[in-house]
Amino acid sequence: MLFVSLKFDYFIFLIIAVLYYYNGREQTILFLALLVSAWALALALKPVFEVPRPEDIRFVTCTTGYSMPSGHSLMSFALATFLHPRAGKYKLLVWAFAITVSLSRIFIGVHYPSDVIVGAFIGLLVGFFWICVEKMLIKYGLFGYSLEKAR
Repeated sequence: MLFVSLKFDYFIFLIIAVLYYYNGREQTILFLALLVSAWALALALKPVFEVPRPEDIRFVTCTTGYSMPSGHSLMSFALATFLHPRAGKYKLLVWAFAITVSLSRIFIGVHYPSDVIVGAFIGLLVGFFWICVEKMLIKYGLFGYSLEKAR
C-alpha cells in the first residue's frame, strides 16, 4: 500500500501523459490541465477545512499539512472520471486504480476516511468539469479530437 500511495499514482500519471502526447497535443494539454487543476484545488481547499492529519495511526510514512481533502483521492477520481469515456475495456481498471490509491491513503494512516470520501467527490466534479470543457471546445470547433472518434 505504501508503494501504491507514494509512487504508483505519479508513475501512472506520467505514463498516461506520455500516452496522451502520442494521441495529440490538444489531448495532452487538456489532460495536464485536469491534473494541475485537481492538484491546485486540493492544495487550495486544505487550509479552508483545516483538518489535522491523523497522529495516532500513522503507519510508515510521515507527512505534513492539513488532511482534508485527500489530494491523492481528488486527483485519482478526477483522472478516472475523465478517462472513463475513453478507457474502453479498461474502464474497470481505471476505477480500481482510483479506489486503490484512495484506500492506500487511509491504510498508511495519513488520512481519515472522510478526507478520502470528500477528495473522491471533489475529484468526480473536477473530472466532469473537464469533460464538459472538452465538449464545449469540440462544439465550438476549438478542439480537433472528439470522444466520438475514440469510441
